[in-house]
Amino acid sequence: LKCVPRYCVRVCLEARKPMASFSVHALLAMLVSAFLGNSLNVDQSWRSGRTHIGLHQGFQNQSTVGCKATPDESSRTILRLIVQNDHGSTALEAVLMSSPRLATLCSSDVWQCEGHKLLEKEGHGSPSEEEDIDMVLEAYSKYWNLSQPVFLDKKTKWLSLAKEEDKPLLEAKLPASLQMLGVDNLLTSYVIMYKPMCLWPMSHIIVQEVKADPQRRARAELKGLQDQMELHKYLVSVGRPVLVINYADLLWHPIVTKRRLEAFLPCLGSLDVDFVPKLGVDIFPGNNMKISTGVQSYGEMIDPSEYNYMLGDVENGTRGECLVDDTLPNKEVDFTGGLEQFLDSEEQKMLNDAYLYFDELADDI
Repeated sequence: LKCVPRYCVRVCLEARKPMASFSVHALLAMLVSAFLGNSLNVDQSWRSGRTHIGLHQGFQNQSTVGCKATPDESSRTILRLIVQNDHGSTALEAVLMSSPRLATLCSSDVWQCEGHKLLEKEGHGSPSEEEDIDMVLEAYSKYWNLSQPVFLDKKTKWLSLAKEEDKPLLEAKLPASLQMLGVDNLLTSYVIMYKPMCLWPMSHIIVQEVKADPQRRARAELKGLQDQMELHKYLVSVGRPVLVINYADLLWHPIVTKRRLEAFLPCLGSLDVDFVPKLGVDIFPGNNMKISTGVQSYGEMIDPSEYNYMLGDVENGTRGECLVDDTLPNKEVDFTGGLEQFLDSEEQKMLNDAYLYFDELADDI
């Protein structure tokens, strides 16, 4: 990180590259940064011949603590996982389940322990208005273990509503069952997880969707990322705790990701990245969560290069990246590269900008 008055330039270079090859990019970075008054990140992807320039704007700073190590007995924290469908939310949830201080919705026996499935089971639709939040809390409180300090709410559908639901959640009428325990305050905390663009073939469902209509699937990916990005900007603007996780880091840098989660959620205590939820205890048949191995073990069984993904060097602070190389075959399908290839040029830029936004936030490892 090179800093002089009014701007900072973060330079990611391979040691064997001469500084002269970077001078033009660095100069451009300094000029843009000085003009805008922002710190700026320049990431040169030498293998793909691309230079990424991202602004470290104020709204991108994320809160570092999502809950107290020793929570107040009169408060509960709703931990909201904001992850697109088929992007690894179950793996992240399994790690969080290793804490005995976390309450989930799994006892409702609904698919993947997800709240929207519980609402459907109870005869409700998607909460889209402020008054619906009272109903949501009432429904969820039947299945959360209310004695625990943290309630998990995994959201993989209607991500655009997460922003609208935040304030009403804090202002909602508390269910009588919570009030009887002396709880008079609800807090919210967020973990947003995204998946690098070249890892889409890891999901059998997404592979089938790409085969059926690649452009539609790519646009769904873009919409989901934009919803997550808009939510993140909002959360930071109002001072809500939020942490961004890269799915690749969860799989292939699990210990580092564990430390980040523990630092962000000290109320959960120690987490186990190889935890396997027990049927009848942590999960139930209707959840359809067929987890036979822990996240760390699962990651060890998969070679990231099969998906054109190059791991970063955590010790040296370099991030992983998707490689653009036609000689590296993607698994199961004949397509190479990321989903951006199915979008027009304007959509490609928006998709790449969204990934760069989250790459920078998840780079805090």
